[in-house]
Amino acid sequence: MRKAFALALLCAFLGLPAWAGLITVGTADPGSVGALSADSSDVLAAAWYLPGSYSSVGISIQFEDLFGGGTFSAYLMDGIGPQADPLANEIENTTFTAGPDLATVQLWQGLVLDPGFYYLVVGTTDANSFGGWGATTNPTVTLAPGVMQGDLSGVQFYASGGDVNAAYLPASNFVVDSDLAFGQLMYDVSVPEPSTAFLLLGGGLLLAIRKLRGGNR
Repeated sequence: MRKAFALALLCAFLGLPAWAGLITVGTADPGSVGALSADSSDVLAAAWYLPGSYSSVGISIQFEDLFGGGTFSAYLMDGIGPQADPLANEIENTTFTAGPDLATVQLWQGLVLDPGFYYLVVGTTDANSFGGWGATTNPTVTLAPGVMQGDLSGVQFYASGGDVNAAYLPASNFVVDSDLAFGQLMYDVSVPEPSTAFLLLGGGLLLAIRKLRGGNR
């Protein structure tokens, strides 16, 4: 309780969010794969909205490659679709490999995200890769205060066949996936709990400020 109280005070002082786990989509049923796939002819995306700025953000996904060892690309964007531009809309990108079993893939850590809509895009141009995420008919979604799952049009998106832009996957022509019971992208966008040293530093700062205010009375 004292640790949580100290965290709240420190975050208020530093202007940081006073919670961990901004958006968490529950883990999938073991061994299950969604109806949609991430392969050379399918690109996937998920959206969320942040009401404020957040520091030390980590983003991970639950993913598997049915063939094993496939190479995939992930993008963090503030806009997707045919008009998406890597200079104007891309925040981060990375590549990763996935095994045949569903596992957590850590995409990024230590991000600073400003208020607004965000899109996580996952796909591949490797014809030998066929990936997916676990499917569950009852996903558990946890949202911090003010955070919204999805944008104004939907939560999850996909592009398939001729709608895929192989030159730049986020610029594909996405449509809304309205059946989230199948193939929901399993992602985790969270802020880690602060370390004890961080809390002690914050406590020291707060104590110093309190003494200075007391001395000025």
